[in-house]
Amino acid sequence: MVFTASSSSDFWHPTAVQLKQRPIPDKNLTALLKAGIDPVLARIFAARDIDNAEVLKYDLALLPDYRQLENADLAAQRLLTAIQQREKIVVIADYDADGATACTVAICGLRAFGANIDFIVPDRMKHGYGLTPDIVALALPLKPKLLLTVDNGIASVDGVKEAARLDIDVLITDHHLPGSELPRPAIIVNPNQSACPSPFKHLAGVGVMFYALIALRALMRDQKLYQDREPPNLAALLDLVALGTVADVVPLDHANRILIAQGLHRIRAGHMRPGIDRMQYSRIPFRICAFTLSTFFKLSAVMAFTLFI
Repeated sequence: MVFTASSSSDFWHPTAVQLKQRPIPDKNLTALLKAGIDPVLARIFAARDIDNAEVLKYDLALLPDYRQLENADLAAQRLLTAIQQREKIVVIADYDADGATACTVAICGLRAFGANIDFIVPDRMKHGYGLTPDIVALALPLKPKLLLTVDNGIASVDGVKEAARLDIDVLITDHHLPGSELPRPAIIVNPNQSACPSPFKHLAGVGVMFYALIALRALMRDQKLYQDREPPNLAALLDLVALGTVADVVPLDHANRILIAQGLHRIRAGHMRPGIDRMQYSRIPFRICAFTLSTFFKLSAVMAFTLFI
């Protein structure tokens, strides 16, 4: 079944919701039944355009390779340089659930790698959306050498130019569709830029940031920087990745299903951020948890960050 409504406000009024039945392609259903999938589940999966039982496996090892993301290697190298030279990184976040969780993943992940990092949650009414020149000015007192955008930045042409004028590098992690002009000069990690060959086009902003951390960890391993200790456990961030992915309502392709399934596994095992744990949202369906929290984020982004960082 598919829930549809005439407007966003109608979502909260069950009487305004209509149910439509998804078509079930015979090809999908036949393939899943031959693979031994339960008939009821096979119909559900087939209606969601799944025709291969292999994509119903959710091991982390099955995540698509980060090297398929354009510029993931350049992003990892720039982050490693900032860490090694103790350069100040300032995360430019967004106010919604995806932006908030992406910021938290960036802060917690990069701190675990030893980064000198801070963040800004801009006020859209005052500073606009994305990395605007006003937000660059807002970041200046923090003395950044690298601005890292999460869940925004792909349209920030003027902001990137202003940062470059001030000798500040910009690393953009985003998932929104690009416009006719890309921000230059900047390192852009976005599965939806035209030059990106990655097959996983539906990552949320938090998923893109998580992939940037995977690339960074791989680079540090390649350079043998963890010979005497274990690298940070990025799986500890998956509760946040799952929350941001569900709340941003992105299509649940294989990569997103893996991230959500692994995050749910950690939440159900009690391994979650204190903010999620204290609100005891793990005891109700995660979909309700995600949308409830996403509304909370939009009402008070700064308060929300204090719960998760």
